[in-house]
Amino acid sequence: MSLSRNGSKFSRHDRITNSQILDLRKGKMYPSSSKNSDQPGGFFLSLANMKAPDYGQAQLLNNDALKHKIKEKRNQKSMDNDAVLNTLVTKVDTKLISSPLKKKVIAIDPKIDVPTQIKPYSLTPQSRLQSFRIASPSAKPRSQSQNKRNDIYYLSKLQRAFDTNGSDYFSRMYREHFHQTYQGLNCRFFPQNNNDYNKSHKLPKKHQRQFTLFFDLDETLVHCNETPQIPCDVVLEINVSKHQIVRAGINVRPYAKEMLKNLSNYFEIIVFTASHSCYAEKVCNYLDPDSTIISHRLFRDSCTQTNTSLYTKDLTIFCDNTNRQLSQVALIDNAAYSYAWQIENGIPILPFYDNKDDRELIELEKYLKNMIGVSDIREYNRNNLKLHLFVDQRGPYKVLENLFGKPQQLL
Repeated sequence: MSLSRNGSKFSRHDRITNSQILDLRKGKMYPSSSKNSDQPGGFFLSLANMKAPDYGQAQLLNNDALKHKIKEKRNQKSMDNDAVLNTLVTKVDTKLISSPLKKKVIAIDPKIDVPTQIKPYSLTPQSRLQSFRIASPSAKPRSQSQNKRNDIYYLSKLQRAFDTNGSDYFSRMYREHFHQTYQGLNCRFFPQNNNDYNKSHKLPKKHQRQFTLFFDLDETLVHCNETPQIPCDVVLEINVSKHQIVRAGINVRPYAKEMLKNLSNYFEIIVFTASHSCYAEKVCNYLDPDSTIISHRLFRDSCTQTNTSLYTKDLTIFCDNTNRQLSQVALIDNAAYSYAWQIENGIPILPFYDNKDDRELIELEKYLKNMIGVSDIREYNRNNLKLHLFVDQRGPYKVLENLFGKPQQLL
C-alpha cells in the first residue's frame, strides 16, 4: 500500500524596389513589376527625359588638380573631426577625475561608432528600447537595491529557467513543474461522489489569526521513501495495520520546521494531505512534537476524489461566513490540481525529494508574510502569482507569452 499520495513584416509601400532601374545614361526607365508601384513614367520618367544643363561638369571631373584639392579638403575635415572628438574626450576625462563621486574614467576609442540606440534586453517581462546616453558625472548613483531585480515568488525563477535554458537541477525542475501545473489547472474533472458537492466540515479555530494556511505534506514539507535503504533524515515506523508495521524513510525539506514555527505566530497552520492518516500523523508528530504549531491535521478522507481518481482539496468545505472566509485562506501545494477548485487560493511550490540545497521555503515565507494585512488573499495571489493565466486551452506556449510578455522556448 502506498503511504503517500504519489505512488515583423515591413510595409511594401513608400519604398523604391530593386526592380525599379533608372538608367540616366541611356535616358530610359524600366518600370517596376510590383502591383503596388506607380504607373510607368511619372516623376522618375520625367527626370530620365530631362536634359541636365551644361555647367562644364565633364571638364571639371577630368581635372586632376581639382580632384587632388577635393581629396585634401576631405582629409582635413576628417582630421578636424578627430581633433574635436579627442578634445571632448579629454574634457570628459578631466570632469570625471575631478568629480567628488570619483567615478572610474571611461576610455573612449574614437574609432568606435557610438550607437544612437541600444539593443532591447530582458530585465523585466516587457523589454523596452531605451535611448543611448552618457550620464552626467554629477548624477546620483543607483543604489544596490535599485539595481537588484524585484524578484516575485515562483514566477521570477520560472522565467529565468526558460530565459537561460539552464541545465542545473532547479532550472530543469522549474520547467518540468510548469508543465505539471499547466496540466493540473487545465484538467476537466468533477467529484466522483455526488455527496461531495454538499460536503461540509467545520473546524474550530484554536488561534484568532486573520488568515489560515493549509499546507500539503508530501513533496511540499517532506518526502517519503518507503524503502528505508535509501538515505533519509529519519526513519519512522508506521502502523499500517494491527499485524503490519512499515519503516518509512523521511526526508525533511530544508527550513521546514523553522518556517512553520515562524508562520504560526501570524497564521493558523493546518496540514492538509492526501496521504493516509496512519502515516501523516507520524510525520506531523515529528514536525510538531509539542502540538503547538499545527492546529488541525486533515487526511485523505477530507479530500474530494474526482472521476479521474485524483485526490483534490476543496477549501469551501472548511469555510463559511462565521468561521473562515474563502478570502482568508490559502493552500500551499506542489500539485496544482489540488487547488483547481479555487485557483486563486492556491500557492504553487516546487516539489521536494532530497535536495539539501533547496531554499524554496525561505522564499515562500517571505511571500506569505507580505500578505499580512491585505483584505483578500485571492486578490494578492492573482496580482503576484497570476495562476488564472495558466488556464488557457491554447497551450503552455501561450501561457508563457501571457505571463512574461514575450514568446518563450518550451523544452
